[in-house]
Amino acid sequence: MKKGRGRTSRIRRRKLCTNFQSRGDTGRGLMSRTSLQEGQVIISLPESCLLTTDTVIRSHLGAYIAKWQPLPSPLLALCTFLVAEKHAGDRSPWKPYLEVLPKAYTCPVCLEPEVVALLPGPLEAKAREQRTRVRELFTSSRGFFSSLQPLLSEAAASVFSYRAFLWAWCTVNTRAVYMERGRRQGLSAEPDTCALAPYLDLLNHSPAVQVKAAFNEETRCYEIRTGSGCRRHEEVFICYGPHDSRRLLLEYGFVPRGNPHACVPVSQGRMNFGSYH
Repeated sequence: MKKGRGRTSRIRRRKLCTNFQSRGDTGRGLMSRTSLQEGQVIISLPESCLLTTDTVIRSHLGAYIAKWQPLPSPLLALCTFLVAEKHAGDRSPWKPYLEVLPKAYTCPVCLEPEVVALLPGPLEAKAREQRTRVRELFTSSRGFFSSLQPLLSEAAASVFSYRAFLWAWCTVNTRAVYMERGRRQGLSAEPDTCALAPYLDLLNHSPAVQVKAAFNEETRCYEIRTGSGCRRHEEVFICYGPHDSRRLLLEYGFVPRGNPHACVPVSQGRMNFGSYH
């Protein structure tokens, strides 16, 4: 998430959205156990539950990040933490969250080249660019991964494989909420705007709903307020943004039905702006 693209956020007190189940074509989602009114806080997630670069720096990885040059980016720090914690298994306090994350993703960056080649031209080009960026980040980070060997029970190259890194990258890209933060010591100057929010990312996208999502400095919680009502026992949705279907497929790996923001790119050479009488 980068969160002109990312998602939104959730939990804290309530009776509210404690049920999640598989429904229709949205997969797992959250169901409201009470009626929700416009403007109501539907999820309030304490800061301590957010997985951010602060989480990474406070962890066993912090000392290794602090002495590595060039400075790791916030994105690399989050991806590295996810891979390391997944490798830790039962020893990781984040295991319950990691176990509910997708085992694989359907974003074009994860697809085989022959499948990507079937995408419409502009989307195919963006997918290939994205794949190149992810591969370059992985390749340029191999030295950093190797420096973490003292923390690992297996060879660093085995733990931090491209497949594992791609999974972590997609987890951040598809599930992070936008949370603007200042630069953290030991990390590069790239924007630090991603936070993973357990439970929140069970909320599915609908272009028909409006929500307000932000970190509340007073309550120190990431909160989502609904912009419309929701009846009891209905699935609660959020909106990832007014994205067209190509953007949703590229960044999140799905295409919704009846997307009001769907559009078809037309190159200038195919347009005739002549006068008709």
